[in-house]
Amino acid sequence: MNSKMTTILRLLLGVLMLLFGLDKFFHFLSVPPIPGDGGLLMEIFAKSGFLHVIGVLETLAGIALLSNRFVPMALILTIAILFNATLIHLKYDPENVVGALPGMVIGIILVYSNKERFGSIWSP
Repeated sequence: MNSKMTTILRLLLGVLMLLFGLDKFFHFLSVPPIPGDGGLLMEIFAKSGFLHVIGVLETLAGIALLSNRFVPMALILTIAILFNATLIHLKYDPENVVGALPGMVIGIILVYSNKERFGSIWSP
């Protein structure tokens, strides 16, 4: 993949992570509540402070992606968060999975385009 496209995808993912991370603290996005058990799970995450931890990680990953610093670590954090968000939406709120799935796909594309920087992860 060419570097211009990779840069655009990295910046897009960085903006998304920064926005969703900051939203955990300032609540400026109108995110529809997840119905049923998924909503209960999110309520537990919110009351326990876990969503604030996720917000900090999302914000830091977004800043790293936007500044092009620590990109492999930012992608690892981002993929882990988006993987869980995608699973939660698939299980409890499938009609709104379109919020998490594109970020997950972009993250996977960026990991693949930076695969030489992840080589040591696969070493025994």
